Amino acid sequence: MKIASRLSVTALLVICSACGFQLRGTDSAIGSNARIYVDTSRDSSMREELRKVLSDRSFAVVDNRDQANVLLRVADERQSRRIVSVEKTGRVSEYELAHSVNMQVAQSQYDEIPAYDQAQTNNRVEVIREYTYDQSGVLGKEDEETILRDEMRRELALQIVLRTVATMASATQ
Repeated sequence: MKIASRLSVTALLVICSACGFQLRGTDSAIGSNARIYVDTSRDSSMREELRKVLSDRSFAVVDNRDQANVLLRVADERQSRRIVSVEKTGRVSEYELAHSVNMQVAQSQYDEIPAYDQAQTNNRVEVIREYTYDQSGVLGKEDEETILRDEMRRELALQIVLRTVATMASATQ
């Protein structure tokens, strides 16, 4: 009985690896050789979140630009809040939060130093959320906005990483 179960597990593993199956977050062919430098301003709220997401996705994040073979520039970060709806009394009842950045990827070719292509246009990445606002629970709603902003920052970082991987994959083909 034990031999049959071991054989079936082994067969299942062979089949899964043969079709290219990988667990999420495991090292990929693209990420295994990439040393990424996150090129942002020091005061950017995205800097640490991007570094964390890249590390979680098995990318090597380097602190020195000269050690990198991939540069990820994140610039023109904008956060906004606008009124979506108001009550008949004139009080705000709903807000829209937006967080956006421009990104650009530079990848080295043939072990050269990576350089940004000046002809390449920036890729705009944006996350938008709406939330209801209640004047009677101002402190709670401010906390909700803070939590939403943190979640938006995380989602924005994930989208940037996905677009970076796609750019790297298209450059290697």
